[in-house]
Order: sequence, then structure tokens, then C-alpha cells
Amino acid sequence: MISKREERRRQALQQLDMQYRATAAELAEIGYVLQGSITRRWMTCGQQACRCTTDTDARHGPYYMWTAKRSGKTKSVYLSKEQATVCADWIENNRRLGRLVAKLRQLSRRIAKLEQIPDL
Repeated sequence: MISKREERRRQALQQLDMQYRATAAELAEIGYVLQGSITRRWMTCGQQACRCTTDTDARHGPYYMWTAKRSGKTKSVYLSKEQATVCADWIENNRRLGRLVAKLRQLSRRIAKLEQIPDL
């Protein structure tokens, strides 16, 4: 005969396993991933006769820029508006990936605790 405590543990494990599998299935839905960020910038051109040097509302832009760390150095690349839109989607996919992996880790720790694996 199974004790009530053991039955609750098994039910909890089953529920956590279902949550884990559902979260893992979400990984397959993620498209391309890209680290970094997209910024929009308005800039001055440097020509003294241009209004942009004295009027901040007359600056040129927006210019779209992707920035990320590569091999310990910051890399920035100018993008078209269309490229920036695509990259922004991929960056959001990367953030979602990070959230899902964090959730999988948390669920795994909870499962390990119920399986009486020493504190991980």
C-alpha cells in the first residue's frame, strides 16, 4: 500500500514532468535567435551649414543599429529598417529562449528535490 505522502510525491512529480515536457515543446516553436540589441539613432552630419548642428529635432535618422558582444568586444552594425525588424524578432526569440531554459532549470531542480537528489 502506498502512503498518502508517497502518492502526493508521485502526483507532484507527474505534474512537474508534464510542465517540463510542455515547456520543452515550446522550444521547438522558437525561430532564429540572435543576441544583442537594436537601437534607433538620430545623428548630426557634421556639416556646419546643416540645421542638424543647432536643432536637435532636425538631426538625421532614424538609423538602426544592432549591437552585441563578440569575443569580449562590442560589435555594432548599421541595418536597414527591414533588417532591424527581422533582427528585433530574432532578439525577442533569444529572450524567450532564455526564459524557457530558466524555467526548465527551475522545474528540474524541483523534480530533483522530489527525487531526493541532494541539493543541486
